Amino acid sequence: MSLSSLSLGQYVPIDSPVHRLDPRGKLLMLLFLVSAVFVSADPLSLGACVLALCGAVACARLSWRAVLRSSRPILFLVAFTFVFNVVSELWMGRPAWGALARGGLTALRLMVLMLFALLLPLTTAPLELADGLERLLHPLARFGFPSHECAMMVGIALRFIPLLMEETDRIIRAQLSRGARLDQGGMLRRVLAFFPVLIPLFVIVFRRADEMALAMEARGYRGGEGRTRRCPLVWKRSDTAAAALTVGSVVLFLLVRRLWL
Repeated sequence: MSLSSLSLGQYVPIDSPVHRLDPRGKLLMLLFLVSAVFVSADPLSLGACVLALCGAVACARLSWRAVLRSSRPILFLVAFTFVFNVVSELWMGRPAWGALARGGLTALRLMVLMLFALLLPLTTAPLELADGLERLLHPLARFGFPSHECAMMVGIALRFIPLLMEETDRIIRAQLSRGARLDQGGMLRRVLAFFPVLIPLFVIVFRRADEMALAMEARGYRGGEGRTRRCPLVWKRSDTAAAALTVGSVVLFLLVRRLWL
């Protein structure tokens, strides 16, 4: 399996109700949904979060195959979290079934949290996401916060993730063709074997950054002051309805959880 097939957070251009929402509304809804996942530590609450995730994926008209393919690079982190929690619970003298249950709940909560976060770049173009983030952070610019620069860095990072994965895959194939053994030996040997991959990758990253800086300077880039947009963001009634539904559902979920527990 090539790294280029691991499309982490790559935008899927289809027509769906979620795709048509304003990126500012999607950012605010993500904030509330992530907050709900953070406070969900019992199976019933996590089940409600999983149902909300399934509803969001259905409204976005995304296939679970595409969503799970996009989440492959973070599955290692979920597996590590599960093993770490199980070992920690067993170390503290908990029974095996309790350790497995606690580790499974923690891993499931992390997985749901990451899938909610991945839905944002999957349903929002990088340029729209950067514009929405800049508009949300714009009030902080009065206090000297670089809202435009932060939004621009997020947009560039999302746009360059697929390119960097393609470059990494190309470097790995080149090293394998030269006889490199990247998947043999112990853990330390495998880590050391990846240095011939990381060094040219860092060179490519810095070269691309320098080329982008020169291109932006040649085009007269001067930051966000006086900048115009080809497709300005427009807040619609559907955005208000979706945001109100999400906020109301999260608040109701927190109230029911507090009364239930």
